[in-house]
Amino acid sequence: MKIHKVTECAIIFDNDKEISFEHEADCCEYNYADFPQVIENNSDILDYDFENNLIFEKCDDGFRFGDSRRMYFVPCYSEQNGYYSTDVDIYYDGEHVLNTDCEYKSDWS
Repeated sequence: MKIHKVTECAIIFDNDKEISFEHEADCCEYNYADFPQVIENNSDILDYDFENNLIFEKCDDGFRFGDSRRMYFVPCYSEQNGYYSTDVDIYYDGEHVLNTDCEYKSDWS
């Protein structure tokens, strides 16, 4: 399967499965997976043919996904004033696959 589309909210594959994130935010925080950065940092990713069984790994400040041949890093960020959590939940095809920490990016304005 190949990546069909990358948005701010998801990586969508040509079989309609997708990787997405979720975080129940308090008033002054925004935690997110920066999916567009995957394309910016990996020019070959749109041509890569993934195996059907994707692998997900928690990393510092994000997560990796891929298969037995290749893994790709997705950075995650937390924009806030420092009083809130810095985690985000990652889903694949509607199933929760991991919870990972985000890089504290900037002060909330």
